[in-house]
Amino acid sequence: MFSLVLALLVAQNPVPAERSDAKGLVVMVSRSEGLTPIESVALADRLSRALWEARLSVAVEPVDALSRLGERRTPESCQGKPECFARLGRELGVAAVVTIDSSKVFDDLPMRITVMETQEGRVLFKRSYTASALRPKEVDSAFERASQDLAKTLSESEDTSIAEALRSSDAPRAPNLSPPAYPASDLAAFSQPTPLPVTITRIGAGAAAVTAVTFLVLGLVQASRLQEERAPGVSAWTHEEAMRLRSSANTRFALSGVFAGVSGALFATSFVLPWEPSPAK
Repeated sequence: MFSLVLALLVAQNPVPAERSDAKGLVVMVSRSEGLTPIESVALADRLSRALWEARLSVAVEPVDALSRLGERRTPESCQGKPECFARLGRELGVAAVVTIDSSKVFDDLPMRITVMETQEGRVLFKRSYTASALRPKEVDSAFERASQDLAKTLSESEDTSIAEALRSSDAPRAPNLSPPAYPASDLAAFSQPTPLPVTITRIGAGAAAVTAVTFLVLGLVQASRLQEERAPGVSAWTHEEAMRLRSSANTRFALSGVFAGVSGALFATSFVLPWEPSPAK
């Protein structure tokens, strides 16, 4: 009787199967202050690529992970709790979850990268890196260092089981991370804010356009006042007053044309200015 109960308990316990079946890792963005959703996904994609190039297995793509987890179980809802990420990782069937905690501060992008195994939620790796949000190459370089640091940490770890589960030779690989289907040149570009000279030029173009419209409206108002009559066929203005109104209206029409030209010139110039920031030295 005792042996029968023990056999039933073992049969109902799924943990051993999960421990042997969980392979590879997935990248999630736990926090991304100052970044758009597209930038956050691009950030996770770039780190996934760097991990794969470091011969670590990326079993699930970031976009695919978000789709499979659904809107109610987003990485942000974990609020940085390792046990929550471990639970999400178990649902995805991976051995480890890599999280990115980032917040854009002006042009800097400080990032804390954490790796935790999914069975017990143990943190295996946690380090901070900083790159320029304006230079995607710096972001890639930081992720390359992080991937190499993680690979070294796993190779030196006494827990060989987790290291084996994350090796690309043993673990599955997300299909879109293979070189033919997911080359670096096609990696989703990290969105960059418009450089300051372009921004200032376009703001100036908009201000000039508003000023041009304002002078045009004022000129039309003054021109319409010239048509006012004191009686049928009798103008409401003396000859001198009418000349002053006409001169003022013409001046405002001229200013409207000048500001319209300035607006057009500034807007055209904004397309000539360089969009890419200068390369990092």
